[in-house]
Amino acid sequence: MLNNLLAGFTQLFTLKTMLFVIIGAVVGLLAGAIPGLNDTNILTLFLSFILFIDPFPAVILMTAVFISCQTAGSIPAILVNIPGTPSTAASTLEGYALTKQGKAGQALGCSFASSLMGTVLGGIMALVLAPIIGKYALSFGPPEMFMLAIFGMTAVASLTGNSVSKGLLAAVLGLLVGTIGLDYFIGVTRSTFGVAELYSGIPQIPLLLGLFGVGELYSLIKKKSIGTGVQATDAPDVKSQMEGFKAAFRYKKSMLLSAVIGFVVGVIPGTGATIASFTSYGTARSISKEPEKFGKGHYEGLVATDTSNNASVPGSIVPALTLGIPGSGTTVLFISAFLMHGMQPGPSFFSEHITEANSIFLTVIFVGIIATFVGMVMAKHMVKVVSLPTHILAMLIAMFCLMGAYICRNKVNDLFIMLAFSILSIFLKKFDYPLPAFLLGVILGPIIEPNFFRALAISDNNFSIFFTRPICIVLWIMCLAALAMPKIIALKAKKKKEAESAV
Repeated sequence: MLNNLLAGFTQLFTLKTMLFVIIGAVVGLLAGAIPGLNDTNILTLFLSFILFIDPFPAVILMTAVFISCQTAGSIPAILVNIPGTPSTAASTLEGYALTKQGKAGQALGCSFASSLMGTVLGGIMALVLAPIIGKYALSFGPPEMFMLAIFGMTAVASLTGNSVSKGLLAAVLGLLVGTIGLDYFIGVTRSTFGVAELYSGIPQIPLLLGLFGVGELYSLIKKKSIGTGVQATDAPDVKSQMEGFKAAFRYKKSMLLSAVIGFVVGVIPGTGATIASFTSYGTARSISKEPEKFGKGHYEGLVATDTSNNASVPGSIVPALTLGIPGSGTTVLFISAFLMHGMQPGPSFFSEHITEANSIFLTVIFVGIIATFVGMVMAKHMVKVVSLPTHILAMLIAMFCLMGAYICRNKVNDLFIMLAFSILSIFLKKFDYPLPAFLLGVILGPIIEPNFFRALAISDNNFSIFFTRPICIVLWIMCLAALAMPKIIALKAKKKKEAESAV
């Protein structure tokens, strides 16, 4: 193994390959920091010319973009409550709350530290466990995939809001939105009202921009600035960035657990970073000694989401290489890149291309380090956005939202979709329905529905398949624990308060 690892180092650290690593890291940071652009958009554009690049540098370039996009996606999520990438939507829960407290620099430092550790730990786990874990990912059949999605939705619905019932209702509403488009089995259209752009479902980028971008504008324009007492001179120096960086390591338990959750969820085909980050957030709150601080600007919540988000990236690459099955939507492009160069990902990939596989995971770690420190340098200037007058900031956000909604598919109707979800977000927030639960319902809809019917098809319409398989039983127990956790958290908080008052 050591010889293969050294061969991977040798192949990676050449002048030509390192040039592609740096280009990919810079492009990924810029793309991830601009709402509306994401790793999938950029990598799709790269596919058009990677045929003119040697196979190995082409994949290294795509890996660098993938990793740095995840790191940079938290920057606008923290500063202006707009996820730079879909997977960083969970970062808004604590990151933006910290920004409104005048701690934007500290929040960014915490995010960069968490992203770095998530990438490094995920890369190490991939190097060690990829040959073993890849084959076990296939044990998640339709029943297990259905139950995993149900658990993710239950955890978020019960742990992100103040009311479990409102969280579950928001998640169900998201599931209904997720059913818009063509029926998976019959082929008929549902709730599209004859709009051809909806036949493939609600586009994710306009939906995100509407919920978290335009929806935030309505409350933003009423304020002078988004930060409490933040001035242009408050741009974070090394000291303030390091304050947040160090704060992240106060929560080593949540960081390590979130890295494991992110990696494992990433390995399971069809899940991805968004599910990983929301699941880790709910888990971190359930084990935290200060659960009442979550949602109000708590470093531990940000550590959980950003560590898991980045750890899921090497996890999602594992099944793409070892099984030829994409662990996420973005890794579909990795498989396409391999096939375009005549390389077949699958069970024999590690035996035939072990050096290349190790180099890819080493790239993950190396780019994570580059993206972190380049991002911290950029943060010194980016944090100044919170001191801009809101009429200027609102205009810039509106411009990015309009551009992002349009360029994802070049369709005018996507602008109306964005507007519709911005109005929905106002009502959800007004009546205290958690946006994350709604969003996860939309994301999990395309996973829950087909796997539910596939499970019934293979069991001859016997519902016991969801209650008798070992992994399903474990996931049912986890669902019940997630539903019970708010009560447990409330009791802990009550006992803590009583103990403090007694003293």
